[in-house]
Amino acid sequence: MLMNIRFSLFEEVNFNFNINISLWMVSTFALGGLFIYYLKNPEKFEKLVALITGFLKRLSQKFDKTYIKYDLQGKINDYLKQVSKKVKHLDVEKITIDWLDVENQTRESYLKNGQLVLRLHKSDNQNQNIVNASMAFIGYAFLKKAKSYIAKYQRESLDIYACYDLLRSEKSDILDQFVQDFMKEKMDNSKIADLFEKYTEINKVGLFYPILVQELTFLGEKVFSKKRDPNKIFEEVISLINYLYNYSKRKISEDMINDFNGQYCKFAIRIIGKKFKVNREGETVYINNLLKINFGCETLYLIGNASNKDFIKSVVNRCKNQIKYSILAENSYSAVIKDFDGEDFDVNSYLMILRSDKIEVYHR
Repeated sequence: MLMNIRFSLFEEVNFNFNINISLWMVSTFALGGLFIYYLKNPEKFEKLVALITGFLKRLSQKFDKTYIKYDLQGKINDYLKQVSKKVKHLDVEKITIDWLDVENQTRESYLKNGQLVLRLHKSDNQNQNIVNASMAFIGYAFLKKAKSYIAKYQRESLDIYACYDLLRSEKSDILDQFVQDFMKEKMDNSKIADLFEKYTEINKVGLFYPILVQELTFLGEKVFSKKRDPNKIFEEVISLINYLYNYSKRKISEDMINDFNGQYCKFAIRIIGKKFKVNREGETVYINNLLKINFGCETLYLIGNASNKDFIKSVVNRCKNQIKYSILAENSYSAVIKDFDGEDFDVNSYLMILRSDKIEVYHR
């Protein structure tokens, strides 16, 4: 009997010991996983800090500035990370918000350090802080180089749409604040309102950032060493927007082979992987089409169903040395396109961006 009791006790102790070890290991792996996740996604950690300090500031006002800082930083940096996956050569990929002693700062020190300084009045309305900071950031940093050359109403329309895009995934009252404080007034301008509607259609098919903003980024990088006519640049930007707007309205059965051959923006869009062509002719027909692309075309945008990603990569690998283009970026995304009858339907798309090896003079 004694042996049985001791045996039972030993098993029980061993069982509890194993349970404790397992819980410790699970906790360790979970904490390690969280650490790696936040290390790779610092903007998510900023949002976590904002969530925690948002609760703590109800208990003590000393958490106010920390909450405001990380709430703004987390939202804007999360947006920047998503955009940077679609657009290359962005002027800024991350922001850091610091509180300054305004009394001890001069205008000259701001300019010398290249800082964007936003003065926030003491307010309990964090929605207004978010809207003001977001609009200030977009106006200062979004397409900074390109804005030196495009028309004022074009700049404002891009700022309004980009800020709207940044905030529309936030709480509805934040978006409402933006509409009342900024968007409502700007949309009274018919030129801005017209462009905003076109951006909406272009973005539905997933081409606002990876093509429109990308091409404007390239335009902003160009060094204009000779005298230029601003009106021609204004006209080219409008032509670029209209081209992509018309492309976004095309039905799935319609091919648009006309490339965009502006003075500053030169690119081609090609659909790769139509089922009947793949089954009937394979990669050869697409390779031949790419070989025929105009020599002066600077960028190729290859679009296809996400299920054809490997097919598209194979086509490019077989001919990229001949066409003298290098892969700049690739991205999978959800889009809304037109069917044979012109009705909207959802697709999962894949985009590969190729940049000519012959580009000569650009600055960063």
